[in-house]
Amino acid sequence: MQEREIKLLFKAGVFDSCQAAPVSMARGWRLKFMTKQNEVMTLDLQRSRKEREFKSLDGAAAVARRIGFEWLNVHIGDMEWQEKV
Repeated sequence: MQEREIKLLFKAGVFDSCQAAPVSMARGWRLKFMTKQNEVMTLDLQRSRKEREFKSLDGAAAVARRIGFEWLNVHIGDMEWQEKV
């Protein structure tokens, strides 16, 4: 989904949380949006249906904040923590 569509769904109260997970250790991060019905939605690039990848966790957190999330769940393997965005 596009960022504007995810922002509208966020305002409608569809999402439960936002997660950041590494694509691979060398490539960067991706955002996953968890709905209250336990569905997963991902953020797509603006001009294609490919998942958007962020070079840094800071970049992913900035987009999550712009959408409206206050907290970002970060997952790296077995490690998990929350960051305030």
